[in-house]
Amino acid sequence: MGKRFWDYLEKWRGLFPRRKNLRWRDGWLQNGYCGGCRYCCGPQDSNEPFPMALLPRQLHPRIEKDFCMLNADTAYMDGRGCKSCTSKGCGLPREGRPVACGLFPFVLINGNLYVYKTCPAILFTPLAQLAPLGLEAARWLTSFSHEELRHLSLDMSPAVLAEKYISLGIQIFDENGVNLQLR
Repeated sequence: MGKRFWDYLEKWRGLFPRRKNLRWRDGWLQNGYCGGCRYCCGPQDSNEPFPMALLPRQLHPRIEKDFCMLNADTAYMDGRGCKSCTSKGCGLPREGRPVACGLFPFVLINGNLYVYKTCPAILFTPLAQLAPLGLEAARWLTSFSHEELRHLSLDMSPAVLAEKYISLGIQIFDENGVNLQLR
């Protein structure tokens, strides 16, 4: 059984006695907690694969050197973490990283934007600051095609959503297309 919410809260309080910065910049969330945490890309407390879709422009013949692959266009992490995670952070150039990495702790699930509830950025950043960042991320996501968004979006059950995520109430797309009101 994995760690619980309170276990993470205690751990992050010890690692982050002061609040770190979070800001959206050039299509990427700059998360001040990442350098001291690396939980999302380092070794995990679960062996359940966490899929991260890749776009066609990110695929190359040596992709398996960078990621564990779930299929031809979807990388994943499990208990081992990401192959590209180093002691200094990600070893890949930004354009080679999955879209999910640039959004985290925001996560595109079932066409909607959520946050991962045990990320220190979510636990320690006031909601009034997170909400506008979520809207910026949502607007950025609308630059992708409907087909790309369907590929990038995770498919999760309501039970998993309730256990691990918080809904921001922002719909990015549905079966009819991209939410143009966000643009």
